[in-house]
Amino acid sequence: MLTGPSRPALGFRAEAILLNDSATGMIGRAVWTDERGDQVFSELRGETTATSNRVFGTFFGGSGRYSGATGSYEFSWRFLLEDEDGTVQGQSMGLKGQVRAGAPRGDPSAGSSRP
Repeated sequence: MLTGPSRPALGFRAEAILLNDSATGMIGRAVWTDERGDQVFSELRGETTATSNRVFGTFFGGSGRYSGATGSYEFSWRFLLEDEDGTVQGQSMGLKGQVRAGAPRGDPSAGSSRP
């Protein structure tokens, strides 16, 4: 759930592909999809310590009303379950950050960033 006076939607589904390695940390990409099907894209990096798993994200564009979106976010992650096929489920805690929607429709400089 997003809160604030200009929240764009009630909720998002997020999916991520990550590479996690004890020498370099975690890197990945995520796509957040709202209830209308519009998406916002982000890059992820993570730090693992003995006491927590911190994830930092940077928004870099999207589709529909999120075309040209920018911003950042962070949260803590707790692994809960891994299936036989490698699907990992977990819980995020302390999600905070900001996203700025792209230029208004019709603005020639509007457009999504990296694929």
